[in-house]
Amino acid sequence: MRPEDLITCCGAYCGTCARWHEHAAMRDCAAALAEIVDAHGFHRWMPREVKEFDYAEFRKGLEFLGKADTWLVCRVPCKPNAVMVRCQFRRCCERRGIELCFECDKFPCERVNKPMIERAKEYRKLGREKWFRQLVEKARQGFELHTNKCYCTSVTGFRPLKGKPR
Repeated sequence: MRPEDLITCCGAYCGTCARWHEHAAMRDCAAALAEIVDAHGFHRWMPREVKEFDYAEFRKGLEFLGKADTWLVCRVPCKPNAVMVRCQFRRCCERRGIELCFECDKFPCERVNKPMIERAKEYRKLGREKWFRQLVEKARQGFELHTNKCYCTSVTGFRPLKGKPR
């Protein structure tokens, strides 16, 4: 699939969504947290110490969020002719014969939200090509659309320090 195919009708970019199958930050974080809580024995002492906390359900949730093969993980972008048939922006763009909501002569309409208006400003300021390159670069750096933050998860083995300790 070409990166251009990941631009949604509302101007988001699937590559920057934590649910996109190539964006592994959420899965990596969930797996790392599960490993840490298991190593600390939370399953033994947490139910005893915090009665209102259901540790087994919490752990099931982490397990689910850490998997790449669940309904939570998207493998098909919501461009026209894709799976997301319920998307109001997609249906509207198809009716008007445009690719992006921003290209509509009625933009912004009552359907549009603040994040879309911000994306449209950036789109108009940079132009389509530069805007698109910026989205691809953000995705490469671990940017997540919904939180507006970059995530970099790195779980590595222990490497002894070189030289003498201070």
